[in-house]
Amino acid sequence: MCAGARSVVGTLWKVNDLAAALFSIFYYQERQSSKSRPFALQRAQQKLRSLKREYLTELSQQASSREIELIGTRKQYPKDSVEYGEWKREYRMYAKISKQIRNILNSTNELPFSHPRYWAAFTCQGLR
Repeated sequence: MCAGARSVVGTLWKVNDLAAALFSIFYYQERQSSKSRPFALQRAQQKLRSLKREYLTELSQQASSREIELIGTRKQYPKDSVEYGEWKREYRMYAKISKQIRNILNSTNELPFSHPRYWAAFTCQGLR
């Protein structure tokens, strides 16, 4: 906030990457609808908490497709180049997200983010 931001959305503890990504999507969807920051935060938490497992099927396909696409481009970059480092970072991110989604889809939990550890850590500080 010292850099000029009017408010900051953060977490009180380390949050699962997939939960944080989904929360961010939901939060910014609410903000684009001209909702206040606290209301958008509350709605994003509610959406994440009530998200059903089947919602992740399409996300799983998209993440897997990108992961496969990245594998196909791996040999384009020399291993000691900056581009290879960027490729590696992006590949690891998609591989991690794909694995998390597959684990959820293979589980029996219908509401995979219903536990407070996934949604309760998000806070909004600053001006409305």
